[in-house]
Parts: sequence; structure tokens; C-alpha cells
Amino acid sequence: MTTADLAFRVSRIRCHWRPLILGIATLSLLSLFWFASRYPQLFKKAEHLGKPVASMAFGSALVAADASDPLWWRLAANMINWLDGMKIGMSFGIAFGALLHTTLRYYPMKIGKNLYLNSIKGALVGVPMGVCANCAVPAACGVTRGHGRVETALGFLFSSPNFNPVVVMMTIMALPLSMVLAKYLVLLLVITAVVPGLIGWLERRDQVKLVITDLGESSCDLPATPRPDCSEPFLPVLQELTRDMARNAWMLLKPTVAIMLLASLVAAALLELVPWTSLLARPSPLRLLAASALSTFMPVPIALDVMFASQLQGEGVSPGFVMLFAMTLGTYSIVPSIYLWRDVSKPLAVLLFGFFVIVGWLLAMAFSV
Repeated sequence: MTTADLAFRVSRIRCHWRPLILGIATLSLLSLFWFASRYPQLFKKAEHLGKPVASMAFGSALVAADASDPLWWRLAANMINWLDGMKIGMSFGIAFGALLHTTLRYYPMKIGKNLYLNSIKGALVGVPMGVCANCAVPAACGVTRGHGRVETALGFLFSSPNFNPVVVMMTIMALPLSMVLAKYLVLLLVITAVVPGLIGWLERRDQVKLVITDLGESSCDLPATPRPDCSEPFLPVLQELTRDMARNAWMLLKPTVAIMLLASLVAAALLELVPWTSLLARPSPLRLLAASALSTFMPVPIALDVMFASQLQGEGVSPGFVMLFAMTLGTYSIVPSIYLWRDVSKPLAVLLFGFFVIVGWLLAMAFSV
């Protein structure tokens, strides 16, 4: 390579400031989250496997509360502990969602019209991410608001908390092989058939938004194509992208804070008001159905479903309940339900919730025999 060729290639960098900046931002964000937080945290959870957890909604308690404390304090403590367990994952979800929204507006996703392949592609992206179903919501929202496909966002949402390699390893270590196979066969069915099938059916009935726009804003309009003469200076491009990402992050942050406060209250109320000891005392069709609905509704951090199911198994709780919580706790919750209800499709939110309640109940019945 001659000096002239090298100088020409270096000079061409200024023609690609946007993808270069977005690529560096993505690598920096993922590296910070994965190596400074998420994977060290997941390996610690794997070491804790089989030991008692603070509750079925959060793994460790920042604020202590016991049964002798007033109800209001127990609720407040549970809310604080839940928010503490979610703060890092949700912060990453908002930042990553804003980055996806910005990137997809400049470089729209060319993913095709095959709903089944789209869902699988989203799932493959979600495998290494390591965020729970709740913290995956801002990222999924960034995909749909960035003119991406709903099934791709949902493939990501269901894959990230369940097919992460560390979580899969924990599940295999903690549960009988029959439970592991049952759980992952259902999840594969959800990603490859249920999600794209429901979206295709709702699309034909005009009951799902395939492209999400920002309410009251024109920011979802695709920006003008960057000028081909490579004359855009670095700083104006950086400032433009920074403004876009800040605006998109703010648009995700506003509803996310409200949803997180609501979810923390829901989790705290379910922990304190539901008589879990008597509910889990013995399996019956009605008890299992109630537990499946409550578990599907409960928002929890990543891998807590495996840890809690493992704890129940160690305490000698019926295998039906163990399978139920392994299947439903953390796979879906009130948080993605609210996202789908507000931004995508009310029928889709209800159908997916009902699907997991029924599947959890049927698996619990099967393993209770």
C-alpha cells in the first residue's frame, strides 16, 4: 500500500462519521454493561444458586423489613429493593433503546417481511444481551419507535432473559432435565411460532401497529440522506447524533420511570398481600392457576426465576410449582404488558399474558401428577 493510498483511505473516514460514531457508542455501551456489571453479576448469581434469595421479586435486600414492621414500611422497603435490583439493567435498557432508535432512523432495518425469520433474528441479537424482560422493554421500544418490526422486538425481549448462556447454564444446573426441556421447548415455540403467528393474525385484522411513531413529535421522520460529498465536519455530526440520542433517551425515560414505580408497587403488594405460604402448601388446579397468573404478572430481575425455582425445589415444594415459576416468573410481566398495550397492540398484550398463564398452569398440572 502506497502512502497516497493510505492517505486516501484515511481521508475517506470523514465520509462515514455517523456509522463510526454510532459503532463506537454501541461498543462502548455494551462493553461497559457486559464486563463491568451484567456478566460479573450473573456469575455471582450462579454461585448463589441453591441458596435462599431475599424474595421472589428481588435477589438481595438493600433495606431490611420483617413481618413485625408496619405494612406501609414493608411495602416501601420492597419497592426500594425492587428498584435497586433493576436500576442497572433498566439504565442500560434506556441507553441502548435510545441508541437503537437513533441508529434505525438513520439506517432503517432491512429485515424482510417474513415474520418468523424476523422474530428469530431478534432473538439471536437478544441472546448475549443479558437483560430481563422488564429492562428489555426500552430496547424493544427503541426498535419499534425506530421503524423496526414488532416481532423482532419481541424476539429480542423473550430471548434476552432466557437464552443468555449463563442463564441457560444456571437452569441446567438447578432443575431436572425434564423441566429444562419443557421450558426451552415452550420458549422456542413462542419465538418461532407464537409471536409471529399472533402478529400476522392481528395484522390481518388491523389490530397491531407495525411501525411506531413518537406521539406529538416529528422525530420519527427519517432524516435527510447524508451528503455524498463527504463535506460534513465531525463536530456537527457528533452534536446532531448526541441531540438525537438525548432526545430519544428522554422520550424513553419519561414513561419508563412511571412504569418502574408502578411495577415496584405491584411487586411489593404481591409479596406482602398474597398468602404465598398457604398458596404453595399443596397443588390443586385452582391454586396452580392463581399462582401462574401471579407469577406471570410479577416483574423480576434476570435469572431470579431460576434461583427461586431452585430454592422451592430445595425446600421440597411440589414439582408443579417449581415448574410453574421456572416457566412464568421473569418470562413475561406487567412491564412488557404495559409496553405492548400502549405502543403496539392491546389484544397482543392480553393474548401473550393469557398464553403464559395457561402454559404455566398446564405445565404445573403435568408436573404435579
